Amino acid sequence: MKYIIKRIGRSVEISEATSSLLVYRIPYQNLSVGADEPIKIKNKFIVYILFGENNDGQDVIYVGKSTNGLKNRPTSHDDKFDNWTYCYVLTQFEERTFFNDGTIQYIEDKVNKRVNDLKHYQNTTKVTNAGTANTFDMEDCDEYLSKAYEMLDVLGLDLITYMDTEDTSDADNVADDTASGSVPDGIYNMSWKLRRWGNKTAKGKMQVVGGKYIILAGSDVCPNEGHGLMDIVRMKRENANIVDDKLQEDIVLNSPSGAASFVTGAAANGWSTWRTEQGQMIDIFRNNQ
Repeated sequence: MKYIIKRIGRSVEISEATSSLLVYRIPYQNLSVGADEPIKIKNKFIVYILFGENNDGQDVIYVGKSTNGLKNRPTSHDDKFDNWTYCYVLTQFEERTFFNDGTIQYIEDKVNKRVNDLKHYQNTTKVTNAGTANTFDMEDCDEYLSKAYEMLDVLGLDLITYMDTEDTSDADNVADDTASGSVPDGIYNMSWKLRRWGNKTAKGKMQVVGGKYIILAGSDVCPNEGHGLMDIVRMKRENANIVDDKLQEDIVLNSPSGAASFVTGAAANGWSTWRTEQGQMIDIFRNNQ
């Protein structure tokens, strides 16, 4: 899937040419009054996800909604956590939207349940409900979310991969693991020709071990940064031992897209980029519910 990715100051907007989806990643500090790099979202109906990391290194999330865009609501949750780093926003182009009170309530509820089901995050959201969306609205929302989760993943928020809580020492448990959306332990490869690297090809080899995504030494890493690179991935690239664009050490990341972004130097959808040794996209392992 090809996305349109725009950088707006330190914020990133991602959209799709053939749909009405708009997803943003905004540094939390840019939401405050008088911020140096304010961002304007025309559609007043939004669902937002606050993201941060606590002192124990665990990712913290809050899911909310607003009928007044970015005004007030996303910055009113410091009582739940005082170190938010990003605000992810789900919305649509104003001129072609089905977002309203009922649909954003339904989407908020679905996202909140997804966060709880994944078991990766400390969720500070207390209560949500499905609201007044009708059957047709729900179908539209579900289709919207199936794409929005992929866009969020490209921007560094993984709401796709389920926590592996089973013993995967036998074949039956491995089958359960792949059905739930995790990538089985093994070796995966990617090859991506990049115009900003003079049409050279970024070639990565990744080993998956127990839900960790390890980019293996010897991978060819693009030295040039493109759009939408997460700060954590940028930091890992800056600190990695890379000689003549070849990785000299193994690097661990927490998602397929993070691993793909490390190799390409820009936002990337790892689910369609990494392939099995048989050439299949790892998207075949994902839970599409």
